[in-house]
Amino acid sequence: MPEAALTHGSIVILLLLLVIAAGIDMQQHRIPNVLSLGGIVLGIALQGWASGFSGAIAGVGGAAVGIGIFLPFYLGRGMGAGDVKLMGAVGAFLGPTNALLATGLSLGAGGILALIILLSRGGLGSLARRYRATIQNLVLTRQLAHQPPAVNEVAAMKFPYAAAIGIGTVAALWWLSILQDLFEYILLSVR
Repeated sequence: MPEAALTHGSIVILLLLLVIAAGIDMQQHRIPNVLSLGGIVLGIALQGWASGFSGAIAGVGGAAVGIGIFLPFYLGRGMGAGDVKLMGAVGAFLGPTNALLATGLSLGAGGILALIILLSRGGLGSLARRYRATIQNLVLTRQLAHQPPAVNEVAAMKFPYAAAIGIGTVAALWWLSILQDLFEYILLSVR
């Protein structure tokens, strides 16, 4: 599968998209389709513009990777559809291989942010009790019966996952030295 062309302009647009999505998600606990679906279309279009048909194919492949990895979490009610579509938009901008890295780092960032939220709001104890009960039930009955969190538990609260997607994507761009290249380009342009 062809790889995406990572132009400075497309990276800046992606970063702006992520900042806006994270801001809205933190306030409204949702990501508007105009950002997520629009981001997918824009990412594919920018890839096509930069590299022609092979670039567009790389954008579609990246979107598929992002959506495909996040979709099971949505189906398991662990995240919202907007989060899945936003990860698809990131993939459309980055292409399949880089989308895989960004998706993995976003999942890691989400786990760390969730743990921080649980610790800061005192929800780790109730989470541990629920999982202990699940394991005891599995050992005693040999049936896996997960106990969902109560409505008032910290673990049941909505989590603005766009922030985790932003952190994971920035980490991937940093890992790939794309951000360093962008900063150097900006610094040279200012001079």
